[in-house]
Amino acid sequence: MTTTPDATLYPPRWQPALLRWHRTRVSWWQSWKLAAQAMRLLSDHSPANAYGARLPGQDDVMVARIPLQRYVVIRSPELARHVLVTNQDNYPKSADYDMLAVAFGRGLGTERNEDRWQRNRRLVQPVFGKRNIATLAGPVTEAAHDCAARVRRLGANAAPVDMNAEMSRLTVDIVARTMFGLDLTGPMSKIRLSRMLGMFGFGFLTGVTHRLHALAELTHRHNLPMRVMRCASWVLAPRMMADLRHLERVIDQLIADHRSGAITRRGNLLALLMDAHDPETGHRYTDAEIHDELMTFLGAGTETTATALAWTWKLLAENPDARSRLHAELDDVLAGRTPTAADVDLLPWTKAVLAETMRLYPPVVALARVAKNDDLLGDFPIRAGTTIMINLHAMHQHGGVWPDPDTFDPTRYLTENLTTAQRHAALPFGAGKRMCVANVFASTEAVLALATIAQRIEMDLATTEPIRPQFSFTGGPDGPLPMFVRDRPARAELVN
Repeated sequence: MTTTPDATLYPPRWQPALLRWHRTRVSWWQSWKLAAQAMRLLSDHSPANAYGARLPGQDDVMVARIPLQRYVVIRSPELARHVLVTNQDNYPKSADYDMLAVAFGRGLGTERNEDRWQRNRRLVQPVFGKRNIATLAGPVTEAAHDCAARVRRLGANAAPVDMNAEMSRLTVDIVARTMFGLDLTGPMSKIRLSRMLGMFGFGFLTGVTHRLHALAELTHRHNLPMRVMRCASWVLAPRMMADLRHLERVIDQLIADHRSGAITRRGNLLALLMDAHDPETGHRYTDAEIHDELMTFLGAGTETTATALAWTWKLLAENPDARSRLHAELDDVLAGRTPTAADVDLLPWTKAVLAETMRLYPPVVALARVAKNDDLLGDFPIRAGTTIMINLHAMHQHGGVWPDPDTFDPTRYLTENLTTAQRHAALPFGAGKRMCVANVFASTEAVLALATIAQRIEMDLATTEPIRPQFSFTGGPDGPLPMFVRDRPARAELVN
């Protein structure tokens, strides 16, 4: 049995919120019920629900303690903006990102040391400038063209094609071509990124990763090598770490080949990172730092884009009017030619289809931050050290912001329809200074890939079974996404 705290011991403006917090917090016996619920959600393959579970009577905030871990879950766009933008300096990334750093190194996406992050941000920002994006668009459309041809061959004679697997293969191909200027689908096909991200999501929800937080904090605060964390990871997940080691050997060899001139340096990401320098200090990347950035780009740039494209094909098959409008726009604007980066802004419906897909199925289902100092989220007091979980899936389908939030409706994202509140309520790439540095490139990549493939083929679902999200950090389809493929009318000649 718990007792009500003496609210008079706290500042007057905090007293009502403190009492509400006490009434809505989760007791320890409820914690075990939440853990059991988490196990049920895992078996139901619903990461959105797992991150979005709320207590009765709660709307935008849940204060929860599950075994080994306590955190606050929010889904309010205003509260998310407070954490990510307005008071972002008080909410750095939590120690949970060190779990990802074990796999992908200390790139921009996982680096928590503020000084190193700011330096590396200055190095990377120009790499994703407009001119470089235009250059990188060529490898994207080449990979998408090859994907369309491959899918057409696989779908011959009415054979269903697993578009989930094909989108994963496509994005690995794109990343290999844009990062290295090479076809590395063979070596990289052995790497099961979705399994790694799935393990991270499972660990975060159930509190398992909390056992490593002390070690994570130790490596972060004292700048100890990540191999300290990796020693523990080899024990906990030897197969995953073996996959990572294989990938690292591929990347290290490519860096060495570029340095020695064995591979001609062209306008790929590796070459751009080697040429990058900090305009303030003149610092250039070391090979180890380039390694970590490439690993981070690989982790962030394959599974997330593959997830968005896979769900897009499913939603277009379920909404033939939206698909017909997409094909009409592509025919009118492109007239059969390969799209370029300059065409992206000429394809508003194509962009709207992808934006609406990422609203319904965000490429990252949640973001985690930790409070450095005491704060207020609305009327709720936040203590220093509290982990804040921003439930992007629930926020993207917030009934107070989006009419018919469960409905696929790309017209929301046509410029004249999107409200300011809605712009702040859909954050597939995050917000604030920690917003994804490659967000423009990622958006361009997705539009070009969708446009290139959709010009040539159209698809229908080959199953009546529901396609559920997998329990992973990115929430992609759980298992195959079988689809029937056919040539576009009067467009079959585009696929060779």
